[in-house]
Amino acid sequence: MKIGELYEKIRDGVIISDIELQREIIYNREKQTLVVDSIMNGVPLPAFYLWKNEEGKLEVLDGKQRIEAIKKFIENDLQYQDNLWKETEFSLQKKMLETELSVIVCSGSKELKREIFNRINTLGVPLSPYEVLNGLYHGEYLRGLTSYVNQDRAAGKVLGTNSRGKNQMRVLKFLCQLKGEKDIRDYVEAQQNTAFVTDQRLVTKYIKFIKDIFDDYGQLDIYFTLSMKYLDDAAIWKEHKSEINVKIKRYLKSNDCKVTDKRKEIEDIIQAIVNGISVDDKRLFTIDDKRELLTKRECREGKYQCKICQKWFYPEELQMDHIAPWSKGGRTVLSNAELLCGPCNKKKGNH
Repeated sequence: MKIGELYEKIRDGVIISDIELQREIIYNREKQTLVVDSIMNGVPLPAFYLWKNEEGKLEVLDGKQRIEAIKKFIENDLQYQDNLWKETEFSLQKKMLETELSVIVCSGSKELKREIFNRINTLGVPLSPYEVLNGLYHGEYLRGLTSYVNQDRAAGKVLGTNSRGKNQMRVLKFLCQLKGEKDIRDYVEAQQNTAFVTDQRLVTKYIKFIKDIFDDYGQLDIYFTLSMKYLDDAAIWKEHKSEINVKIKRYLKSNDCKVTDKRKEIEDIIQAIVNGISVDDKRLFTIDDKRELLTKRECREGKYQCKICQKWFYPEELQMDHIAPWSKGGRTVLSNAELLCGPCNKKKGNH
């Protein structure tokens, strides 16, 4: 069926897309525009499934989202390349209206109708992010990447069981992190026909660092960020491997883990260990500590002053922080506590 005919049947009520089985419109403007772009560029759309009811009208079993995009564009409610339908060149309008769509018309009992709808929406398996990437940019680079994650022992241990390119995507994310690249797809497109060996040598150093130091890889993204920062300290971290893993495991099981920045806390724990610093067993100040500290500070109209920026905030806007960092031996006691607003506390870090 040509798009022009499809639209006329929708307009005239011969094709009905709003039926009880169908879901609400979930395509955003970007996805709707992509439907129009596919048509304009000759990219085939999936088949449309219609159900012929007792009145002879065609109900949409599958394709509602695409139909809505087509309808919106023709009715000047969606732009393509910054133009509404009425602003689009006649040749492009004609091309779109004459584009043929695959349409499958079904009929029968109500039970069959529901069964067809059920199978359409349950048998299909969407492509994973890596499967999409591989389909677009399959070549020497991605073949080398797949060989690496499947055959390298260190990578296999750190990345774990692979499923539909999950580990390839993780390695690509790490490589983009190392190289300051923002978009994985753009990076792979540029590397499509080059060998993976150079990037393999690069990422292997950091994967090996993680394998040699940590026993568990549940916080892999954090560990990779730390490996980028402390790669040269691998030897001393290895000396303290047992203590590092024991204390990280204890932290991850604690209530502190639920209310703190995990990356910062894990880094602080490790730095205290490798620098031989004895830290206070009490890591965080309590609500009672905060109440007590507030009684010792000046109050103006219910507000208290941030130690760094000197601005005034309500109590709930202030955080308690160590004056001397906990990771450098600072005690979790009121004499080593200060009140900071969120931005100032974030900037301070553990300096």
